[in-house]
Amino acid sequence: MTDTSTALAQFEAESARHYRRNFLAGLIHGIFFQMSAAFGSIHTVLPAFVSLLTPSTVAVGLMAAIQGFGDIIPQFFTAYLLGDKPRKKNYLLGVITVRWISWGLLAWLTWRYGLTRPGLVLTVLIALFSLFSLVGGMGTIIYADIFARAIPAERRGRFSGVRQIGGFVMAIAAGWMVKLILENEARFPFPVNYSLIFLLSAIALAIAFFGFAMIREPVYPIQHKSESLRAMAQQGAKIVKLNKNFRTLLLSRGLFGFAVGLAPFYVLHARQTLQLDPGTIGLFLSAQMAGAALSNILWAWLADRYGNKSVIIGAVSSAGLASVLALTLPALHPMAYALVFVLVGAMLSGMRIGYSNIILEMAAPEMRATCVALQNTLLAPVALFPLVAGVLIQNLSYPVVFGGEAILMGVGIFVSLRLQDPRHQKDGACIS
Repeated sequence: MTDTSTALAQFEAESARHYRRNFLAGLIHGIFFQMSAAFGSIHTVLPAFVSLLTPSTVAVGLMAAIQGFGDIIPQFFTAYLLGDKPRKKNYLLGVITVRWISWGLLAWLTWRYGLTRPGLVLTVLIALFSLFSLVGGMGTIIYADIFARAIPAERRGRFSGVRQIGGFVMAIAAGWMVKLILENEARFPFPVNYSLIFLLSAIALAIAFFGFAMIREPVYPIQHKSESLRAMAQQGAKIVKLNKNFRTLLLSRGLFGFAVGLAPFYVLHARQTLQLDPGTIGLFLSAQMAGAALSNILWAWLADRYGNKSVIIGAVSSAGLASVLALTLPALHPMAYALVFVLVGAMLSGMRIGYSNIILEMAAPEMRATCVALQNTLLAPVALFPLVAGVLIQNLSYPVVFGGEAILMGVGIFVSLRLQDPRHQKDGACIS
């Protein structure tokens, strides 16, 4: 047996030895992380909070754009800077620490200055959210690498399934907690209500930190050697030039970005149009999480049976239908608007499954990390769409922007139909 084979055998033995501990630790981290994300949702809670600080829809668009850039920009540089590090656990612990401290600080500032200095709270919110989003983008790359080593390949499906179910349950529960807090204005007046919600987000992240700290991180014996940024950029340009199917995927995902950018404005439209009780925001949050959970079952079945192209078409269709219903449901019954958030949850879940997985099937194994980072980097301008949407809504109207988004999703379906599925069409697996 060669030295490499021996080292690989030792790595697999170590991973198996700590499997139960890592499985439990990963569940604690993943479930409470998702609960924290629900309390600070950019699609429901934060837009409603920002609207109490300023009437500008541009501010909401800016927040969503910051999150989009934070999810994309750091990944390319994180892959470059940390790709050859044998252990990455402490880096992610640092990321989680920054995030829960940010929410805790925001909770205190909201409680202390929410009424007297809303401009200060909004400014600090944007600054903290920028930091929060940037380190979160770094954490995405680190997390994927650690859990690929901590959970054996044959157990990852079970782990992901249990984590998602538990996470969705806790996220739906978070929605009901938000509802109870916001509808009880006598006991939790503004800004105490939102301060409490942000504090709960910080507490959930602190528990997620504890879970992740329990992980035993095995060291993979074959270390990746980081390429220069210039070499990675040149390789990326070559991939785009030579692969038509990859370009079609980028166009489809780019068009879908309009729907993602518009999602934070549905709650503002509902509040302005329907004059609903503040606690309804929590109901909308639970509806979004329920939509994500239920659609996740459908998307997983479609992906396994027909391929990820079908999931992408379903996600784009959900996005278009959400904008159409946002225009029609208020005339039927105010509470029917919750269906819009069910579809928002479905489209976001479909995006994560369909677009994330199809690129992995397009690329040869040695090219996957590069292609994922390349796709995210090239789509960075898409992160500006929420800001554009905020400007358009402020200067035009919700019906005009929602109607335009429905038309764009029709174009998105047409483009997505032209994708070559790597699993069923010989030209689909195009990147090698």
